[in-house]
Amino acid sequence: MSRKVFILALPILFSFIFIGFALSQDRGRGYGGFLERLKQELNLTPEQVTKIQKILDSAQKQAEIDREKYQGNREAMMKAMRERWEKIDKEIEAVLTKEQKKKYEAIKKERQERMREWRGRPS
Repeated sequence: MSRKVFILALPILFSFIFIGFALSQDRGRGYGGFLERLKQELNLTPEQVTKIQKILDSAQKQAEIDREKYQGNREAMMKAMRERWEKIDKEIEAVLTKEQKKKYEAIKKERQERMREWRGRPS
């Protein structure tokens, strides 16, 4: 009997391990992928990279605080995330040139579209 339970429970255990691993990888990455994209698409200078890295590091710390603060409150978490992205966008735009800002607008629109799709809302 216990062997049957073990065999039945094994796939569930592996699922939890996989989900935990995936979540930890995503949290560890933070905004790093976003910075890499900005470097490539906006042709950032080393000085701009340094400034934007500081902006994103600060945002990552705030995201961790918000995750703890709003645990279980999805609506409050989403509101905090929107406000954080508004702040990130303003701070990044202050670092960019006029031409880079135009390209950044396209990146923001794409991000917003992905969020709408993720939430299951039509555009």
